[in-house]
Amino acid sequence: MMDPALSDWGLYIHIPFCQSRCTYCDFNTITGMGEDDYRRYVSALIKEWDQQIEIPAGNLVSIFLGGGTPSLLEPALVASILEAVAKRLPLSGQSIEITMEANPGTVNVKRLRQYRMAGVNRLSLGVQAWQNHHLQQLNRIHTAQDARIAMESAREAGFENVNCDLIYGLPQQSLVEWQESLEAVLALKPDHLSLYQLQIEEGTPLATQLKRGLLSLPATDLTADMADIGRMTLLRAGFVPYEISNYCLPGKHSRHNRLYWTMNPYLALGAGAHGYWHGRRWWNIRGIRRYMEAIEAGENVKAGEEWLDRQEEMREYVWLGLREEGGFSRTRFHHKFGVNPEGLLGSVFRRLHNQGLIERDKDRIRLTSRGRDMANYVFREFVGTDQYA
Repeated sequence: MMDPALSDWGLYIHIPFCQSRCTYCDFNTITGMGEDDYRRYVSALIKEWDQQIEIPAGNLVSIFLGGGTPSLLEPALVASILEAVAKRLPLSGQSIEITMEANPGTVNVKRLRQYRMAGVNRLSLGVQAWQNHHLQQLNRIHTAQDARIAMESAREAGFENVNCDLIYGLPQQSLVEWQESLEAVLALKPDHLSLYQLQIEEGTPLATQLKRGLLSLPATDLTADMADIGRMTLLRAGFVPYEISNYCLPGKHSRHNRLYWTMNPYLALGAGAHGYWHGRRWWNIRGIRRYMEAIEAGENVKAGEEWLDRQEEMREYVWLGLREEGGFSRTRFHHKFGVNPEGLLGSVFRRLHNQGLIERDKDRIRLTSRGRDMANYVFREFVGTDQYA
């Protein structure tokens, strides 16, 4: 079985601040805070890293600053976070992927150049849509022109690895608008694209608007067509699909994404951040102010933890692996768990195979084209505990 001590691992750092809250967002974010709050929070992050994290023995391959809107932090604050990490671990520049999420409305060439000098080597721009009326509907603070300028600025600042996020299935979104968004973003020449179907989360303004009949979503068939068009458009443009939602130019996949899908460990810093280490999952205090107060008082900021039993870990490995374009390796599964996947999960695999949702070759098990369209159904088959008695 695989030695956990030798694993590649990642570090997620949560930056919860936003100028305004998007209508679809249920992430752990906060608005209305200023520079003093940002500095206080970064100080808390560094203390958490210095005082409460036991550094793993494996190889750190990825640092991801997510949010929220990390690009609200001054570059000097981002530099201080990375410098704190580097005091305990060598950060050799290009050998470690250091990603920062950014809102196109918060950056310019000077600021991006300073982030790059601080050590950030991969940028993820939350473009989301290309039509300004959709951006306004989502309460985004940027315009399509801001997105174009942000991408041009990123290149001028020296970023050679840039992702753009797009969302499809927006209220009243047409197929033509989705195609326009794809083509406009491709014209910016990103290295990576993430295409996400809009998810309606309870308690968000968007969910409330839909319940009141103020907005309507595209029909299921139309949303499926959008997914197909997204895939075909990016394939024609030379992008490689490596996960259900993620496409990249050759060699530009996200290492951090890959850690998640292969169940490699990742540590986590910040309010509400979730970490995972070989069967143990934990999460921090969610409240931003409470998190800072706890750190300053020398208290433990872990809000809870759970241990996955062996069957839960194997189930999760399967459905996460099926998210990847190539599926998962039976050999690697056996190396990790000491058993063959079919030996434990055979009835589920047979049923999904007979339904035309998965396919198998000598070593790999993956989704079919039909399986990608019904991915959530497939994943649920591996989550239900009754399948593993």
